[in-house]
Amino acid sequence: MLKNVPVVLEGYKLRVTEEPAPKTYTNDTGSTEMAFDSSGAQLFVVSLLMKQRPSEQGGRVGKGFEVKVTLETDPSHADIEEGQLVELINPRISQWAMNGREGVSMRAAGIKHAA
Repeated sequence: MLKNVPVVLEGYKLRVTEEPAPKTYTNDTGSTEMAFDSSGAQLFVVSLLMKQRPSEQGGRVGKGFEVKVTLETDPSHADIEEGQLVELINPRISQWAMNGREGVSMRAAGIKHAA
């Protein structure tokens, strides 16, 4: 499986659709727990609308899509709010497979306001 494949997002704008929050999961007993990485650092999650920027030639641009991104650092210092344009720091994707399901997840070292 491919892990931590760098992603180049030049030519795309990222808009916050759900503000960053601590990442949680449901354990085997059905209770909700906070998510931490292998080093014990707390993980966070943010929902973004990813949409291609219009080209210089113009033309139709697609509607974009929403993606949840796991953040490896606490985004509270960045003052990120719904509706803002942002950039991801060191974005990567990884394949995963679990319990007969599979997919691709996105992760970033952090998030900041778009320049």
